[in-house]
Amino acid sequence: MAELLNEDGIEVRDDSSSSRTFNDTDSAYYDSDVEESTRSVTSSIFDYEKSHGRTYHAYHAGKYLLPNDEIEQERCDIMYHAVRLSIGNTLFHAPVRNPTCVLDIGTGTGIWAIEFADTYPATEVHGTDLSPIQPSYVPPNLQFEIADADEEWTFRQQFDLVHSRVMNDTSLKDWPHFFQEAYKVLKPGGWVECQEFSYKRYSDDNSIPSNSRITEWEDLWTEGINKIGLKGHCDPNLVMQQMRDAGFINVTRRTFKMPIGPWARDKTLREAGMFGYVNLMDGFHGLSVKVFTQMLGWSIEELEVLLAQCRQELRRKDIHGWWPM
Repeated sequence: MAELLNEDGIEVRDDSSSSRTFNDTDSAYYDSDVEESTRSVTSSIFDYEKSHGRTYHAYHAGKYLLPNDEIEQERCDIMYHAVRLSIGNTLFHAPVRNPTCVLDIGTGTGIWAIEFADTYPATEVHGTDLSPIQPSYVPPNLQFEIADADEEWTFRQQFDLVHSRVMNDTSLKDWPHFFQEAYKVLKPGGWVECQEFSYKRYSDDNSIPSNSRITEWEDLWTEGINKIGLKGHCDPNLVMQQMRDAGFINVTRRTFKMPIGPWARDKTLREAGMFGYVNLMDGFHGLSVKVFTQMLGWSIEELEVLLAQCRQELRRKDIHGWWPM
């Protein structure tokens, strides 16, 4: 079963069709709208790798190419809001009723797990990640663990829901393994829900220019990610088949669009677009620096030129791009 939602185009605001561009000081348009795997944390896990002025996870160092410093944590939280607002402003879509135990894989800053634990105080919530960057002050029904989802899962609990978000691009290498492990730890009748997207923009009005520097960045970024066995994109048909291969039934696909920039007429999508804009504007460097310098052999100077051009293009009001969710 495949359910497609929000397949129509996103209506553009009346005041966002201008062709003028913005410089660094002209930000009013945006600013105003605007066990081995589950081992306990040890000191070595906090001995972060330092590179290009950023810090990176120490546990299984090098597997994840994005930073884990405060700047990146802020970007991840911003991305969280962009995703949530784009998919109906909800934590999850699976028909889970009165959950007693929930697992968040790749929890990052823990923002989804924290919100879930606050919303469902009777639910035991677990969040796992490679980096121990989650806050220490959390709801009493929530705990975080250091774990690599590509390894065997060693949980003793059985879960009502296994959740992932934005793991398809830079995190997981083995999705069939992910679904096999999720199936193993779920209660009978439990659900797995993957909220995934692709760093590849589309537009309903063909407003992305043919010489787009952001499109060039997307293609090069994907090329770099692919060199270490990561996809960079979500293929929903493949994901659905991998779910079925693992034994899941009632596989449902729901499709949404995440605007990049506050150009949508719909208020919620406009807010999502503002978060999507900041996610890129402030996140280009962290998303790119390791991928371009280590995977593609670029110099920092070459990368900074490209990113400056991408930021300039991102400010354009006449481009109405979105990412598929």
